[in-house]
Amino acid sequence: MLQHRAVDKQLVPEILLALPAWSDMSSLEKTTNQAMARLHRGRRQVAKSLGWLQSAEIYLDDWIRTDLPEYLDDPGFPEERRVSIVQLLHRFNQGVWAYQRFFNMLKPYLQRIEQQQGRAVRILELASGSGEFSLALAKIAQRSGISIAITGSDYFDEHVNACNNKALRLGLNVEFKQLNAFDLSEIAENSYDLVFIAQSLHHFTPGQVAMMIHQAMRVAHTGFMGVDGQRSLSLFAIVPSAGVLMRSRDFIHDAWITLRKFYTESELTMIGQIAAPEAQVIARRSTLPGYSVLTVMHA
Repeated sequence: MLQHRAVDKQLVPEILLALPAWSDMSSLEKTTNQAMARLHRGRRQVAKSLGWLQSAEIYLDDWIRTDLPEYLDDPGFPEERRVSIVQLLHRFNQGVWAYQRFFNMLKPYLQRIEQQQGRAVRILELASGSGEFSLALAKIAQRSGISIAITGSDYFDEHVNACNNKALRLGLNVEFKQLNAFDLSEIAENSYDLVFIAQSLHHFTPGQVAMMIHQAMRVAHTGFMGVDGQRSLSLFAIVPSAGVLMRSRDFIHDAWITLRKFYTESELTMIGQIAAPEAQVIARRSTLPGYSVLTVMHA
């Protein structure tokens, strides 16, 4: 529920055909935001022709959806409480085996690239935040016998410095850099094999995600993968409950906002198709429930 597949199957092709051409990042951002707004507006009309159940689902989704910021996105929120939320998210990810599951999604690409190129697979992670996935990926890949070279990145220098210190303490060959995910112009073409982002797509507007994907396709030889929570009513019962167990109102607040902001898989597909019209774009539910996976790969 909340994926609107039948409705979007009619709407998205029409929207893509009617899109104006874009020529730079500013126009890409604007075009993508306009396309998403048109999709949201058009859903109610199309749903009416498909029956009351579809209409009820659209109205429910519209009521749930929000633009409110999470505490993690609020620069005025106390830093120590933001750190606490990040630490609790790390514990949650460990508890649901998220890092291993993310690695399993990447594994077929890693194995194929390593075999084809005969060298370590070069991965750039965007919006690394605390850096826990990049660090976990290095450990898991090492145990799996896959050779990878990982570069984590974030916009904030303090995050980058903290992550580099953490990697040094753990003895892991992971480098973190300060990068703007919407402007990778200083990185040479095909410097990496894969660009990856985990659990962060919902923090960005559709236009920002499109800019990120377009930039990633220039610097990545193989393509882009993004993993985020699946837009689903079932998660509303599961994720906030973790905050209750952790006794954190801040975590519950951010979890509740996060669940309301996740993209549907058709929305992710549309964003990818706008950002990289020549690429192979697929958004799907992960093999294990709870996550949606967007892949944008060079044809």
